Amino acid sequence: MKKYWDIILINLLFLIFALLIYNFIGHKVEVLGAFIAIGISLSLGIRSYKSDNDKIFKELFKEFNEKYDNKFNDGLEDIEIQYLKDNNFVLDSNQKKLVVDYLNLCAEEYLWYELERIPEKVWRSWENGMVYYLNIKPINIIVQEENKKSDSYYGLFKKLEQKLNSFTPN
Repeated sequence: MKKYWDIILINLLFLIFALLIYNFIGHKVEVLGAFIAIGISLSLGIRSYKSDNDKIFKELFKEFNEKYDNKFNDGLEDIEIQYLKDNNFVLDSNQKKLVVDYLNLCAEEYLWYELERIPEKVWRSWENGMVYYLNIKPINIIVQEENKKSDSYYGLFKKLEQKLNSFTPN
């Protein structure tokens, strides 16, 4: 029932409104039927909109998770392991490129979150993972460098600035 509260509410409101108009206009059945039809059409349109949003979210979720799993997971873990073994560890050019690509993925996820296509609960989970990796010193250095260039990450750095180590807002 909770899932359909919007449909029930819209149809109930239109039914009440239709009955009021029906009584004030002089018991014209056409008016009653028209308002009930509008309520049904509106509620079905809203349900269709929500269903389309769910499909978009599912596609984005699948795409982002596959991209992370296939391209970034192992590489970020390797950077973390190398840094834990040697606190003076410096990224090589391939690892730097991986981090910049990861930042682009994070920014894309943030953009879709801002467009309200990614639910808050999912975003918080992704954000926690981002903050974890972006606070690893060799990765954080790249974040600092990218932040100085421009705000080309859709506001991601602004969103995360309070959670990132040694972060100086641009």
